[in-house]
Parts: sequence; structure tokens; C-alpha cells
Amino acid sequence: MEKQEKIKKTKWRYRHPHIFRYVAIFSVLLLLGVAAISLYVAAVIKSVPTVTSQELISDASSNMYDREGQLIWSSALNKRVYVKAKDIPKIYSDLLLSTEDQTFYKDAGFSPSGLANAAFSTVKSAVGKGEVRGGSSIEQQLIKLTVFSTSNKDRTVDRKIKEFFLAQQLYHNYSKDQILEFYINKMSLGEGSYGAQTISETYFGKTLKQLSVSQQAIIAGLGQAPSTYNLYSNPKAVRARRNIVLKTGLENKVITKSQYKIAIAESVTKDLKKRHWMENSVTKKILENNAYVTSALEQVSDKGYDLSKTPLQINTALDSSKNAYVKKLADDEKYYQDSTEQSAITITDPKTGNIVAQYGGRHQKTAFSYNRAISTQRSSGSGIKPLLDYGPAIEYFGWATTHALDGTAYAYRGTNLLAQNFDDVSYRSITMQNALRVSANTPAIRTLDTVGSAKAAQFLTQIGMPQTNAPAGSQAIGLDVSTEQMATAYGAVSNGGTYHAARYVTSLKFSDNSVKKYDVIGKRAMKASTAFILTSMMEGVPNAGGTAPNAKINGIHQAMKTGTVGYSAAAKFPENANMDVWMNGFTKSTSVSMWLGYDEPMKKGHYITDAASAMTNVNLYRDLMEHFSKENDADNSEWEKPSTVNQLSGIGLSAQYEPNDKVVVLGVKEPETIDLKKAKVYKTYLSKTIDKDILKVKFEDIAYQKKPDSYKIGSWKKDTNDKLDLTQKKLDKANDGIKSAKEMLEGE
Repeated sequence: MEKQEKIKKTKWRYRHPHIFRYVAIFSVLLLLGVAAISLYVAAVIKSVPTVTSQELISDASSNMYDREGQLIWSSALNKRVYVKAKDIPKIYSDLLLSTEDQTFYKDAGFSPSGLANAAFSTVKSAVGKGEVRGGSSIEQQLIKLTVFSTSNKDRTVDRKIKEFFLAQQLYHNYSKDQILEFYINKMSLGEGSYGAQTISETYFGKTLKQLSVSQQAIIAGLGQAPSTYNLYSNPKAVRARRNIVLKTGLENKVITKSQYKIAIAESVTKDLKKRHWMENSVTKKILENNAYVTSALEQVSDKGYDLSKTPLQINTALDSSKNAYVKKLADDEKYYQDSTEQSAITITDPKTGNIVAQYGGRHQKTAFSYNRAISTQRSSGSGIKPLLDYGPAIEYFGWATTHALDGTAYAYRGTNLLAQNFDDVSYRSITMQNALRVSANTPAIRTLDTVGSAKAAQFLTQIGMPQTNAPAGSQAIGLDVSTEQMATAYGAVSNGGTYHAARYVTSLKFSDNSVKKYDVIGKRAMKASTAFILTSMMEGVPNAGGTAPNAKINGIHQAMKTGTVGYSAAAKFPENANMDVWMNGFTKSTSVSMWLGYDEPMKKGHYITDAASAMTNVNLYRDLMEHFSKENDADNSEWEKPSTVNQLSGIGLSAQYEPNDKVVVLGVKEPETIDLKKAKVYKTYLSKTIDKDILKVKFEDIAYQKKPDSYKIGSWKKDTNDKLDLTQKKLDKANDGIKSAKEMLEGE
């Protein structure tokens, strides 16, 4: 029997030699083809990119929040609101799967029937009988959205192989629910919205859970062609598409017949929000907090984060209600000479460094307008004196408030420029406390000379004002600073010498829900004795005899330093003209720095008069400080005198103090007194305000002119000795008046 079968086989082989040969060749070719394809696929798979969980999770929009968690900014270009699986309504996910991938929970990463339908539609398309339809599973679509381009021209064989391979990896590494969550949040659904939750809020201002069945069907049907089914531009197409989704859902028993009837009858535009409402809402929020948002975003960048690459949820220290109050006041025309005058304000909490409010300028109509509050392009005027001159003198030399200073005219070293006090007034001797309160200039300049540039720069660096070049000369009465720097620096004085850097950002939350907190960290910037003595001197400024008596707030202990910057004589502005006006002040709970001026100060009429500085501008500062201090400083408690300070005499504003933790600095000489007979007179611009009725003299701040280009030695040929003698007599007479005023103040 076996022998007969063998003979039969042999006979068949010889009987059909051609067929056998063709079969053999085909088999070999098939094996070679399979091998070649296998090698090709293996080669393609080698270049498959790695896909991480973080990449599968759709990054949310970057958002910024105030201290209460209220949204104040969002990167609205690409909106993303992530929704967790537990918050996705079952009806929505079932409608979505009924429409896009009915066998999702059964298939192993790809849909055989989907692939067959795609192949069949491709053939039909080739003969002009229809369009190509995709046969991708949810896994494949997720990979496409995460790794590859969605453009038709990029649909190559290589990409399909990679797509299929990665879809298999998804299936083996994540649950079906996880994959669906990733996909629902990854889809681009129109109007710059990514994810179902985002488009739900864009269209209806609701979460997915809050949508009706009709609205969920609208969202479920967008994935195929979000532009075609845009609810704003093509509601008829949306209605047709929604009805198909609902019918499919009914057929697959995803929804009941009753739900279907109600949903079909509902208008697709029901509850539809006005187009761009989210962007407009965000823009409005930004405009309300323009300066703060700008500063906070800059701080995020300074911390090393690029929001275009790392979406973040940014929590800030902004007090929105207080910021709104600041904006309301600062926008009010009554505090300004005209509509062109500008202002900038920073308000901080001295104990934390938190910037609670910031104002960057008036008439800002667009988001991210110029933020003057952090600009360092304008001079501080005399507002810098406590920080640059007297603070270092107390810190490093142990000066008491009674320390006697030379207030006569001063010749800048190496020049023929002569610095003077207002109206050529000279003080043969003035205490440090009085020199600060009346804002005398030459004592401040001599103090900086004594302290030295290195020590002054060191002191400034410790309070957040690092200097590229060591300050010297006329910088004793003016440095280019920002309101942010001044508010935080004076905050350190208020806080007993502990400095906190400006803190806008309190924490950052990343897409993986990890959080980086920025804790309140203070550092010792000056001795407690220095801070207390500076404060005691500055408390006299917003009182009778100081430069800003109109800033006084009854029942509140505050310290203050004003600053104004004038014009050179060559500029030919009126004598009462000021280029910049500063109000810097603090209580125990609040530090305020305010600048006022014009963006183009050299234009005709773009100056602030002495009267406006002393009244109108001061009123803005006082009203702001009163609002903040009434809430936080209601107990009216004074700063506590540290044990390192001795009280020498007097009480209240007339009290005199000295530090008892002095550090002896060797090798430093007092600056020489200038002999007027040997110095070339070069008159400088000074401003003044005198209350003649009570003989209380207020010395405003000064901007010393540079020698004009037109100056020629020949114009000075006239003998100046007579002028000098006359000037000295005027100074002596003025000194007698100041002495009388001082006696009156001490008598009070």
C-alpha cells in the first residue's frame, strides 16, 4: 500500500512538472518576500521614537492665578483643559466610541474590521466610487496625535508601520480606560481648543458632565472634521452630524429612545457662548492685572521655564481686590496734571516680599502693555538717600541720628562743579536726622564720600539693588531704579533689616501634577539697629518739617522718603519743573513705591510742577497708603526698638538714637570742607517749597545739571569774588532762618 502511494506521488510530479515548478518558485519568492518585508519592518521599527506617559498626557494651557485661585491669565492661543477619566460622562465616551471605534474595548490595539473597511474604501476611491476612509483604532489615532503629523501627505508606509507598532505598545502598557482618557484630551476640536473638556467650555461654558445629551453628541462628532463642524460658522452641518451621532448611539443602545427624541429636538445653538468669550475674558483679566501678569511671567522665565515648552499652572501672591483698588485710584484723573502724565506703583508685604499689587501705567488698552513699575530707566532723586548714603553710614560706621554733617557747598571731586542746597542755602552743621528729613543734598553727598563706593554698593546689593558701577558723586542723590526695587528695599527697613526679594510666584504646578513651591525666605540685609534708626529718621518726612507733610495719615505710624528730579538750566524749563516725582513709604505691614512723570519728559509742557508734586501727587500716595494701612495697621503700634539701639534724648519724632553694636572702620577720612573762594561757581538747578507763615522750610530734591555743550570759559571772565561774598551772606541769613525753624520744631 505504501509502495503504491509513493508511485502515485512520483507519477503526479512527473505528470505536472510545470505546475510543480511554478509552485516551488512562488513558494521561494513568497518566503523571500516575507523575509524582505520582515527585514524592512525590523529596520523601520529601529527608528521608532520613544513615547513617554508625559507625552501621551495632553499638556494643559499655562494659566496664572491670584492668591485666591482666581484665573488672571491664560495662554489662550492653544486652550487645554484636562479631564480625568472619572469625570468623563459615560454617554459621551459611548457616543464617541460608537462613532469612531465600536470595537475599542475588544481589539488588541488595532481594529481588523477597520483596516478591512479602510482597504475596501481605498479600492473604491481608486475607481472613483468614494473617498478613502480611515481604519485607525483609538490607539493608532492617539499615536498619530502624539508623535506624527496628521497631514494626509505624511501618511507613508513607514509611518503606518511605526504607528501600528506603537499602538501595540500602548495596548500592552496601558489600560483601555487610560488610553481613552489620553485620546479624549489630545484631540484638536477647533477654536484653538484641545480636548473634549476644553471645547465644551469654549462652546457652552460648561464641563462635559454639565452638558445635555445633544451637546455631548455635538462634541463626540467633532473629531472627524472640527473645522467643517464648527458650531459658530456652520451650525447646519453640526446639526446633521449630531443627528448621525445620536442615531448611531441609539442603534448601539448607548442612549434610550426617550433621550434620543429629546436630544434631536434640541437646538444645536442652545447655551452657545459668544465667540471668543474665553479669550476676551482672559484679555479683560490681563488688562485688570497687566503689570502684575507681566512681572510674574518674567519671574517664571527668570526661574528657567519656557512656557512654550513647559506648560505650567502659576500661583501668585496677587491680591486681586487690592490691585483693583490701586488701579481704580491710579486711573483717576484728579491725581494728575493732565491725561499724558504717567505713574507706576508697586506695593509689597515687607514680612514676605509678596508683591500684593502693581500698577504699570495709565490708559493701557492692550494686554502686556509697557510695565513702568519694573523699569529702571528713571532716576530716584533723593528717594535713594536713606539706602545709599545714610543706611551704610549707620551700618558700617555706627553713626547716631545726632551725627553732625557739613551742609555747606560741595565741589565734586575732579570737576569745577559745585553742588549746593536749595537756593544756595548752606548748613554749617546739620544732624543726619535733620539732613534726611529736609532732604539736604550736600550732607548726603559727603556721607557717600565717607562711606565709600564699595561699602555703598555692598549695602545696595544686600537689599536687591546690585550696581554695575560703584555709585559715587551726584549718584548720592539719584540712582536709576524701579518701583519694585524701592518697595522691596524699603520693605527690608520696615522688617527690621530682613530683606525679601520680590515674590510674585508662590508655586508652579506641572503637567504631571508635581508642584514646586517657592517658600518665603528672608535674609539679613542690615542690622536691626540700622533699620530702626533709618525708620525713626524717615518718620519725620510725612510730618511738619519734613518734605511731605501732606502725606501724614492720622493714627498710623509710617516712614517715608520723597524724591524729585529737576531739569538742567540748559533745558530751559521753568524753575518749578520736575522730571520725576517719587513717593516711597512704609508701615509695619505695607511698603509702597510710586513714580510719576512723563514718558517723554523733554517735550514742551511735560513736567510736574512743585505744586502738583506737593499736593496732587502726594494725595495719590496718601490715599493708597491709608487704604492699605487702615486694614493692616489698625493697632497703630510702633516699631519696637531693638536692644542694640540706645535712645539718647527726646521722644516721638524728636527722639535721637545711636547703635550700640558699632563696627569700627579704620583708614577712612571725613571729606574736606570746600573753600568757596577756591571753587569755581557753577550754578545748579534746585527747587524749593517754603511755608513762610510758620517758617518751616521743606527742601525738595535736586537734579544736578551737566555742563552744557555751549559752555565756554570766556563767559566766566567776570570776577566772581563779589558774587561769592554775596552768596555767603545769603547763606548765613538762610542759616539763621533754618535755626529758628529748628527751634520751633523742637519746641513742639
